[in-house]
Amino acid sequence: GLALRRYRTQHFCTATPCTLTDEIDSRIRKRFPFLLTHDQNACIAEIAEDMARTTPMNRLLQGDVGSGKTVVALYAALLAIANKTQAAIMAPTEILASQHFLSIERYLKGSQVRRVLITGGLTGKKRDAVLARIKRDEIDIVVGTVALLQKDIAFQNLGLVVIDEQHKFGVHQRAGLRKDSAPHCLVMTATPIPRTLAMTAFGDLDVSVIKQLP
Repeated sequence: GLALRRYRTQHFCTATPCTLTDEIDSRIRKRFPFLLTHDQNACIAEIAEDMARTTPMNRLLQGDVGSGKTVVALYAALLAIANKTQAAIMAPTEILASQHFLSIERYLKGSQVRRVLITGGLTGKKRDAVLARIKRDEIDIVVGTVALLQKDIAFQNLGLVVIDEQHKFGVHQRAGLRKDSAPHCLVMTATPIPRTLAMTAFGDLDVSVIKQLP
């Protein structure tokens, strides 16, 4: 079943190719006040290669807490934005989503990247206004929980979906984000998953691993 799903994604779905140039790479790296580790660079190279294709990326990024997965995910999001598409970053809880957003805020301080955090506390006219901006492509990065899968949230041009703690989201929820288009998909986990198990449980995903801690 997983092999069939992978085949279908690779042959019947098209994604917006996101090209990485030296200029884009340099602009993104300037956002980080440190050098990336060898493993982070290797994972970024694999992700950039995937995102340059018209076949949707389906990649699992594995690494311990503190190994710098968020930085790699933000790099991928900024690559999508540089190619005029939007990025969605999803976490299993509002606390984790808020932590991701704070971390992104720190790196993107003073940048032109438009970002927003959507949680359960965002309601009424405020929520309607934010959703309208997302639909008009006036927001580049949307961070939130599974709430991002609700039917009233429509993206103008979703290029990348990042999902944290992959195993907490079901296959159908992941598929839910791909109903209109086929964005590139990066899923992250801190749970060490042996490669054979990863191939069985997440057979539709390629695997990148960060072993070094910064």
